[in-house]
Amino acid sequence: MILITGANGQTGRAIIKALLSKGEKIRAFVYKTEQIQEIKALGEMEVIAGDMMDQKVVDEAFIGVNAVYHICSALNPLEVEIGKMMIKAAQSAKVEHFVFHSVLHSVLQDMPHHQKKLMVEAVLVDSGIPYTIIQPAVIMQNIFESWKSLTEKGVFQQKFFTKETRMNMVDLDEVAEAAAIILTTPGHTGVTYELCGPENLSLSDMVAAMEQHFGHEIKVQTTEDEVLEAQLKKFGVGEYKVNSLLKMFKHYNEHGFVGNPNVLTWILGRKPSDFSSFILRAIQSKIS
Repeated sequence: MILITGANGQTGRAIIKALLSKGEKIRAFVYKTEQIQEIKALGEMEVIAGDMMDQKVVDEAFIGVNAVYHICSALNPLEVEIGKMMIKAAQSAKVEHFVFHSVLHSVLQDMPHHQKKLMVEAVLVDSGIPYTIIQPAVIMQNIFESWKSLTEKGVFQQKFFTKETRMNMVDLDEVAEAAAIILTTPGHTGVTYELCGPENLSLSDMVAAMEQHFGHEIKVQTTEDEVLEAQLKKFGVGEYKVNSLLKMFKHYNEHGFVGNPNVLTWILGRKPSDFSSFILRAIQSKIS
């Protein structure tokens, strides 16, 4: 039995699909009871609902589990506390493999969510549990946040980087495929894996790929920090998440966020998808 925490997010769903395709028995840990039927639509699995800060629920989720893929909700101010709770439950349940979904270059400490993920990594390494730490680059599927604007107006809304900086992006489906391999085949414990796509892209590189497949000019629209902050707070986003996002964008704009595809290539047994092919598949899937 493999436990997936944070199961109802886009990463959790992708990993569940990849594991189900291998015929694995899954237990999904979601936050709200109304999410149970949503997640069960993906396939046959057990589902448990509750707060990851509730030790009783967490301990229940780990009963009979031999492996776990732990995903904390994005930019969670309690990520360290949740991580410690999960690791404690895994120790009690004698889990054989704990996979932690971290972030590429968690060592970069000017971004608060990197700080927290690095702290969880340290606790996990010292826990005595056979572990794997997954550090994915920026997920290509984040483009979908601007998809409506792209398709209807030809406008790419983003804040990630300037024309000079470069970003590594990776297909979430391939991260999930790699995660399924790591969870179901031996030889992947005691290691940290950086999972990156094959390119470090400039903004102009991304726009060129989109223009090629959309068949028209793509304009870039960047939201100012003050406007973005106001928009996020209007939608009830907390202070920690707002500040973390702004610091993340600042770092990306100043330094970029580059990576190397060799590890993912080795795990998958093939070269990871490039950004252009991802955009083409996305357009085709939306049309069909």
